[in-house]
Amino acid sequence: MGAAEAEAGETTRPGRGLAVASLAVGASGCTLAVATWAAWLLVRPQLVAAWAYSWVAQAFVLVLGALWFGLLPISVLALIFGLCADTRPRPDFGRIGMTLAVVTAVLALAGAAVFATTSWRRVGPPVAYFDTQTGTSR
Repeated sequence: MGAAEAEAGETTRPGRGLAVASLAVGASGCTLAVATWAAWLLVRPQLVAAWAYSWVAQAFVLVLGALWFGLLPISVLALIFGLCADTRPRPDFGRIGMTLAVVTAVLALAGAAVFATTSWRRVGPPVAYFDTQTGTSR
């Protein structure tokens, strides 16, 4: 019966659920990427400058770095869902989800690069600093 109904002109869109999943995952990933960047740009300079909160600053920076690296597989998942969705008749949720996945991937890669190349000097207690000068005592 299923084949007869399909031949009778009833069109089905098997990838509609994947398109909606791509949109949902892409939108949530993009929102989290923008929020992570906002937190990095607004809060991090003040925490690093404040000596009393050095451990808090270090934990904050590590959590933001983990978020950026965690957003990479989320963006790939949204992209795969969008590619697997059947969006040939007209672009819909799948295309929007794939676009948001690409934006999320770009923001996450930029954040991961900033996290990996940020100078870690002056983050942490003074006992954690390494003395590279010879002949001097603390």
